[in-house]
Amino acid sequence: MISRQYNRKIQIYQTTFTYDGFGGTIPADVLIGSFWSEVKQNSAFRDNQVGASDIKNNYSFKIRSTPKITPDNIDSLFIMYRSKKYVVNDIRYYDELFRETNIVANGIEGN
Repeated sequence: MISRQYNRKIQIYQTTFTYDGFGGTIPADVLIGSFWSEVKQNSAFRDNQVGASDIKNNYSFKIRSTPKITPDNIDSLFIMYRSKKYVVNDIRYYDELFRETNIVANGIEGN
């Protein structure tokens, strides 16, 4: 593990529901933490769902493992990188000693 490879700063958020005081709930984004990361673009493709043509970018974020981020809480995570939002699709441990975590996320151009 070379520390110089982690040269980009990312913020990882989790969407939770909080009570609004009137008997209901509202979604709120909670910052899990800021991490140094190695960022790689896996691919870019055009998505033509629902009649709209969107360019989507698939990125890989490799960070040092932390107990705050596990493959169990993948449903409500997103990453902010360079003022853009990337929705987490996959979380895997990069090595067999669980020292590094690889996060795959999709971002939509223009958000």
